[in-house]
Amino acid sequence: APTPVSGLLAAASKKMGLAAFLKVFLIGLMVTKADWEAAVAVLAVVTMTVGNLVAVSQTSIKRMLAYSSIAQAGYLLIALPVGTQYAVAGAMFHVMTHAFMKSGAFMVVAGMGAAAIGERLEDFKGLGKRSPFLALAMMLFLLSLAGIPPLAGFASKFVLFSSAVYGSMDPGPGWLIWLAVAGVLNSALSLYYYARVIKYMYMDQGTGERVRVPRWTMAAILIALFMTVFLGLFFDATVDVCMRAAEAFTDLPTGL
Repeated sequence: APTPVSGLLAAASKKMGLAAFLKVFLIGLMVTKADWEAAVAVLAVVTMTVGNLVAVSQTSIKRMLAYSSIAQAGYLLIALPVGTQYAVAGAMFHVMTHAFMKSGAFMVVAGMGAAAIGERLEDFKGLGKRSPFLALAMMLFLLSLAGIPPLAGFASKFVLFSSAVYGSMDPGPGWLIWLAVAGVLNSALSLYYYARVIKYMYMDQGTGERVRVPRWTMAAILIALFMTVFLGLFFDATVDVCMRAAEAFTDLPTGL
């Protein structure tokens, strides 16, 4: 698919499935939670691990971002076996932050394509000198996806992973804490292939030609970059909104 379409699928439309998952599992199947929570927990760990492992071997930035979206879906599945209002709020918050940071990263790749540069890892060599803004934006998007503070990805992952820690406390099953451990380890794994892109942009020598991106693409990148930084620095109000939205699942414990 064209890069903007890939970004839309990875950052927005696929997240609509989470809303269906939450309603089916935490409303329709809540009374049988003990029967499916372990299976969904295993599915979450497998999804995030497979997505990250396959992303490591990619030489196309576009394919790397697509596989990392699979890993992000695994993180979101953590909310189902935890099954608390705090976990649902964390999933909603991560959906929001992921939409901005992943769409922003795809827009950078789209801008490179529009400038007839390419979307392979080698095409990003020396981008820090060829287009300082694109390189800075891409670096911040990737660091946010990896969960590096004080960016949006760190804030949303902190809420989501900590919900598994809180959920493992009495009276919840103690094994839920391993979902948080798996999430942290997979985030560390993702940092490897994100850092590889940053290394190519700032430490490798490029062709020296300037990268000129269409103004509307630059505007989209700027908006996504602003929200990625803003949601990381001022996340309290967003978490409160997500908590109020999670209250729609009236039978869920708060999880705090």
